[in-house]
Amino acid sequence: MRRLEAPAVKMARGRGNPVTARTAVPLRKRPRPAWLRWTIRFGAGFGAVAALGGGLMWGFNSGWLPRELAMAGDVALTATANAGLSLQTVEVHGRGETRQADILGALGAARGAPLLGIDIDAMRERLSALPWIVSAEVERRYPDRLLVTVTEAEPMALWQRSQKLYLVSRAGKVIETADLGRYSKLLVIVGDNAPERAEALFDLLAREPKLKERVTAAVFVGKRRWNLRFDNGIDVKLPEEDPAAAWSRLADLQNQYGLLEKDVRIIDLRLSDQVVLRQAHPPASDDSKAPAGGKPKDKAT
Repeated sequence: MRRLEAPAVKMARGRGNPVTARTAVPLRKRPRPAWLRWTIRFGAGFGAVAALGGGLMWGFNSGWLPRELAMAGDVALTATANAGLSLQTVEVHGRGETRQADILGALGAARGAPLLGIDIDAMRERLSALPWIVSAEVERRYPDRLLVTVTEAEPMALWQRSQKLYLVSRAGKVIETADLGRYSKLLVIVGDNAPERAEALFDLLAREPKLKERVTAAVFVGKRRWNLRFDNGIDVKLPEEDPAAAWSRLADLQNQYGLLEKDVRIIDLRLSDQVVLRQAHPPASDDSKAPAGGKPKDKAT
């Protein structure tokens, strides 16, 4: 009977376990599919983003994050001010009627405030809300100045309403002022909608400067047309349609015939093909031809 011999073994160096003489082949793990690897990575990234977003939402809802950000911003602005970027001077251009104190109050920035922390847009809005100011620009001038440029309203007329007078700008804006006496020589406009239509009237009158100088008042009639009062008491009725043509016609009549120096009370230009005049002092009628108890009538030509 054949005798079987046990395979030769050797002892691993430094270990007590026997190792066969055959070369050991390491086992390889089966690779994961690409879709599974992508799913694991996406899930890990999404979880991290969700956790971060949840933390941010909690921070905002609790008020902790805004407080921390505000504190950090204040610290940074204070550092810039300490470095020299702080407000020391305010330079104003274009101011005439508006008081310096009102402009500084509208700016609302204290001396020494961080220049980078100034809200330029808010300053511009507050300045534009002042009675005389139409527009305003605010610029930072480093390292320590603000440059303020304002455009003030141009007073063009006095608006008479309910027995009171109001100062009106070219754009029809009512300007608050306590001293109307300074503007007593301005044109007086009358009518509920007169301020809104005043700019067009000013442009119309400016076409004939010599006539414009003699106009003292303008009445907006029926919310559609103007009657003009001249310095000698003559009233001129302008038409609703094409008042510019009628205004030019009046200038021609004045140049040729001196119409405004005639003995007239009303000049009616509402008809495009004729001029209707009403005399101021019509001649007395013949008593023999006048009816008993009758009154002389105005003469229209």
